This record gives sequence, C-alpha cells and structure tokens, in this order.
Amino acid sequence: MIEASSAGRHRFPARLLHWAVALVLPIQFLLGWLSEGVPGQQAGFFLLRLHYQLGMLLVLLMVLRLAWCLARGTRGVRAGASAWHRRLVVCVHGALYALMFLLPISGYVIWVWMQAPMDVFGWFDLPRVFVAPADDETGRALAWYLHIGCGWILIGLTLGHVVAAIWHPKARGSGLRGRPAP
Repeated sequence: MIEASSAGRHRFPARLLHWAVALVLPIQFLLGWLSEGVPGQQAGFFLLRLHYQLGMLLVLLMVLRLAWCLARGTRGVRAGASAWHRRLVVCVHGALYALMFLLPISGYVIWVWMQAPMDVFGWFDLPRVFVAPADDETGRALAWYLHIGCGWILIGLTLGHVVAAIWHPKARGSGLRGRPAP
C-alpha cells in the first residue's frame, strides 16, 4: 500500500519505484531460471552474475520504496472494504515486501558462499560479511532452498497482485489505481 496524492493517484516517486521494481522482477525470474538450465558453465555463471547484480539493484529500489512509505505513510484500503479484505491486503503487501528483502539476502549468502565477485555492475563492491566454511555446504544449501522457495512464493503473490490490480477497478469500481472504473 502506497500513499496517494489528494487526487487519489499515487505520487510520482511511488509510481516510479513501483514500476521500476515491476520491470526488473520478471527479468530476475527469467535470469534465475535460465542460469540453472543454460548449457555451459560460463554462460550459466554470466546469467547468474547478472541475476545477483540486478538483485542488489532491487534491494536499493526496495529500500527507497520502504523509506518513501515510512516518510509519507501508506494508502489505506478503500472505504467500505470488509475486515477480511483489509487484512488480506495488509498481509499480501507485507509478504511482498518481506520477500523482496529476503530473496536478495539469501542470494547474497549464496553468492558469498560461491566466493564469487562482489561487484555490482562495476560501480562498487559489496563487503563479504562472513566467511563460508570451506568444508561445509549446509548454509549454502539452506540459502538456496530458501531462495528458490521464496522465489516461487513471490511469483504467486505477484500474479495475485496483478490480477487484483486489474480486477478491482473494473469489477468493484474501487479506483485503486487512482482512476475511476470505466
């Protein structure tokens, strides 16, 4: 839930951050998927590295989104919504935010464990906040399963979010997107 201007439409920074994340997410899913199945170890690592770097960009976008929401407040659920609907909206948005932070954190753990380059598009290097034990892959495996599982949950919630965003203005006349329903 993001703050709306007095006209009912989200403010430009909120819209920009929302659509930047929305643009990068499908690319992330595709890169993650392809990196696992592309023939050749070098090609797979190239895709995986790009996936890591975009993941770190997503963290930055999500920090900015969270800061915007905390500074400006959030938009409430439409007037007249039932209690279960309000709870559902809060839970789904909370889960989306949590997953958008949990996925890059688990990806970072995997990346450190792989002893891969920590640069982000050559702009800066992220520090390695821990040293992975050379003889134990348990942490890496746990992070990988968490990453994959949360990725699938994020896909499901994102699809549900898209369906709800399309359904609300048309079926309910909620003006959720800041415009009256046709």
